[in-house]
Amino acid sequence: MFEIGIVSDEISLDIREAFEIGLKLGIRNYELRCIGSYDKRVPFADEKDIDFILRGVSSGRIRITALSPGLFKIKPSDSERLKFEIGEVLPETFKLARKLGVEKIIIFGFVRDGTPEEFVVEILKDVARYAYEEKFNLAIENEPGFYCDSGVNTARILEKAGAVNLGANWDPANAVGSGEFAFPIGYERIKNFIFNIHVKDAVNQPEFKCLLVGDGSVNWFGQLKAIIHDKVLDNITIETHHLPLIESTIENLKRVRAILKAIEELGE
Repeated sequence: MFEIGIVSDEISLDIREAFEIGLKLGIRNYELRCIGSYDKRVPFADEKDIDFILRGVSSGRIRITALSPGLFKIKPSDSERLKFEIGEVLPETFKLARKLGVEKIIIFGFVRDGTPEEFVVEILKDVARYAYEEKFNLAIENEPGFYCDSGVNTARILEKAGAVNLGANWDPANAVGSGEFAFPIGYERIKNFIFNIHVKDAVNQPEFKCLLVGDGSVNWFGQLKAIIHDKVLDNITIETHHLPLIESTIENLKRVRAILKAIEELGE
């Protein structure tokens, strides 16, 4: 059965509080995104916070499963920002990942701006080649309004890029936000590329809105059952995106555990 992880800032921006609460909930696995402030996204967190995380990793109390520096949440035509993200943010992310024993970096698939898709593919190929040389895997998170928005579109871009270390951070709720029937349509197309999965729920009408697991349009029973059956992953990560944050994360954890228990009891 799955190990369940949580994006740390979906509990608290205070990394000490996030780990304290998470450990009490029985969570050992964490993704790192924003630490201390929503303006301090990894790898640019305070050194004291990084040292605290490192002590937790070294002790074996926690495990960092991925870093999410927010790379490529930009238009591909924004050449100056692109140069900064590839030349400065990515190397610093690799440096932090090595320190924390992390091999997976979550990135994004560029905001749509009319740039030909082939140009986006070439950027991703180059970045994947760089990451491969540095021994890291990159997982593109699908996001509404991006070239990589749905499972179908993300899979097509990943196929064109053809890099073994470039996969998907599959987010079915975000796929719902892009107008896709996330499971089974999006999943069936992207399942062979999945490196990581984010668990939250959402609706797309009258507007895109994140909800508690089970309250939205994602068929999480079917999705989790398929991931288990297809042996895609052995871990999942809760990304709540619903207020109040701590209470909603605790409730999502309860709901996910209940779904997994039902799947197990039904022998699915």
